[in-house]
Amino acid sequence: MLKKKSEIFLTLLFLADQFILWACWSLAYFSRFEWFNFPVAASQPPFSAYFATSWIVVALGIPVFFYAQLYHPKRVFHYRAESGAILKGSLLLYAALLGASFFYREFSFSRVFSVHFFVYAFVALSIFRFGVRRFLAYLRKQGRNLRRIMVIGGGKTARMFEGRIMENPELGLVLAGYLAPGRSDVMKSTYLGDFEQLHQSIAETQVDQVYLALDADAQADQEQLNHRLATETVDLNIIPDVYQSLAINPEFLDLDGMPIIALRQSPVEGWNRVFKRSFDIFVASCSILAVFPLWIVLPFLIKSSSKGPIFYRQTRMGLDGQSFEMLKFRSMRSGAEDKTGAVWATKGDDRTTKIGALMRRTSLDEIPQLFNVLLGSMSIVGPRPERPVFIEQFKGQVPNYMLRHKIKAGVTGWAQINGWRGNTSLEKRIEYDIYYLTHWSIWFDLKIFLLSLFKGFKDPNAY
Repeated sequence: MLKKKSEIFLTLLFLADQFILWACWSLAYFSRFEWFNFPVAASQPPFSAYFATSWIVVALGIPVFFYAQLYHPKRVFHYRAESGAILKGSLLLYAALLGASFFYREFSFSRVFSVHFFVYAFVALSIFRFGVRRFLAYLRKQGRNLRRIMVIGGGKTARMFEGRIMENPELGLVLAGYLAPGRSDVMKSTYLGDFEQLHQSIAETQVDQVYLALDADAQADQEQLNHRLATETVDLNIIPDVYQSLAINPEFLDLDGMPIIALRQSPVEGWNRVFKRSFDIFVASCSILAVFPLWIVLPFLIKSSSKGPIFYRQTRMGLDGQSFEMLKFRSMRSGAEDKTGAVWATKGDDRTTKIGALMRRTSLDEIPQLFNVLLGSMSIVGPRPERPVFIEQFKGQVPNYMLRHKIKAGVTGWAQINGWRGNTSLEKRIEYDIYYLTHWSIWFDLKIFLLSLFKGFKDPNAY
């Protein structure tokens, strides 16, 4: 009965989406030619001509939206992910319509009209799907459209899943209880017994779905559980224990039918890489021009305060552990490490020149790193790059230290603007770097950059 209702709901959702597309097609005509007729159309086709072709958008919308997976039952599908699917479907439909218009010879479709249609379709579908989600959430809070589920496992993985279910009642997943070899101290739901009670518990609780959530050290039980579950008709979902290893941008892959879980990969791939690189080039170029007077003043002060070159090159480790030459304004005497070797700068370091101390406190010595950004070896925002000699020490002392190299090193970063720079806690710095990696978005980069303008470039721990 539940699956039949789901089929009816998806059918109605499909029909509603096609009606929205048709309505947006008509709305785009009036928007383009009646309300905002700019630029003025040389020859305005009548509404009947556009209306007669409206079947095309519906015909193309059907395969495109199915390809974008807008009609797969996804109770645990987050709205952000659904918005991404809507955007993907809208863009594909827009491209398909442009291609179809090439073969249509009755009249020439307005390109401005097609842009109006794309905007209206994306906005209308997003609002409609959001409304559908809110309506379903309301029904579920009223005790309707619910799914009864059972969790198998009593460890950390099961507890984290249980917590997510309890924190998101709008999903309509009712937790009937859990099975485990023994009662768990970390679980809050009803204990249904050990694995021997599997068949009895499913029959008594009348669950629709079973979630297998075993910790890595309990995987030996999975074979017998699979054998027992093979005789049941409930839906089976497996939650892999990825919490023993820190997951960065996890993704499910398919290798000719074999599922693969990618646990650690850079969050900046595909279009994300394009967006971040475009952001870097734009900000770096504007910043170089904005600080143009400093390119004249600082070199003069550096040369007049001490002998040696204006710029200083230092080997740092960046993306995927690759070394690069980082460029800075020289802030120490030439040959400052000839006798000591690589050492951390300390407060009141006598190797620092007078103008160098000021530049280091205000991060002015790092202005030349903008050229590293333009060349692609650094990013505007990212973990602070470190010297390979220090990395050899740190990677064995601090857990997950090397994960910070899954993204380009940055001129500024989340750790820096929160005060974890210079001679501060290395563990806290890595904690903030990992947070940045696991929460990366182009908007997060923009936020960090804007915050850096106010508090990120002047740091009491920079010396």
